[in-house]
Amino acid sequence: MLDVASGPFSLPAQRRLWALVGAAGPLSQWKSLRSVVLGVNNLLVMFDPLRTNPQALALELLQAWKSARPSRESGRVLEVPVVYDISRDSELEGVARHAGLDVSEVIRLHTSAAYHVACIGSVPGFAYLVGLPSDLSMPRHTTPRPKIAKGTVAIGGAQTGVIPMDMPSGWHALGTTQLDMFDPSRARPCLLAPGDQIRFIARSATR
Repeated sequence: MLDVASGPFSLPAQRRLWALVGAAGPLSQWKSLRSVVLGVNNLLVMFDPLRTNPQALALELLQAWKSARPSRESGRVLEVPVVYDISRDSELEGVARHAGLDVSEVIRLHTSAAYHVACIGSVPGFAYLVGLPSDLSMPRHTTPRPKIAKGTVAIGGAQTGVIPMDMPSGWHALGTTQLDMFDPSRARPCLLAPGDQIRFIARSATR
């Protein structure tokens, strides 16, 4: 695990990781690697220790990181329409109470930010989005709910995202979108990719 974080999330550091793992990046040429998994300010490298010296690989990886330059490639920009759930006792209301804000202010803040896709992980199509206003940061539920619906727009810690399929989750639901984050029948199954940017657009809220 190459963990490059020395504090809060760093977009410049994430851009350097994008450059490392990109199609033209140095790690794509390393035959000794089984797989590389991009995280949020970190990188997981998998290899066969019977065929590759771990210490030598670690030194190579650190050298590649030191020489990496931030990716200049700009991803796509996508608008995600959201129907925010303003019904009584909704999780959005809980986020507002935690932040000490009105529900309308939570929606305004959530839609005011420009988010970057740091990485895809957890389940297929789940994009970890960075750029959440700090006032909206909220710890995950202590006990994850057994099922949160596909298309749910939610907050978990200092990140936000769209749930790509029915799944367990400890994130706090804000609303829903009709955009399909993952469809294995598409030529590009994941709607989003690292480096893409999105903005949430408020549609008629539900009560």
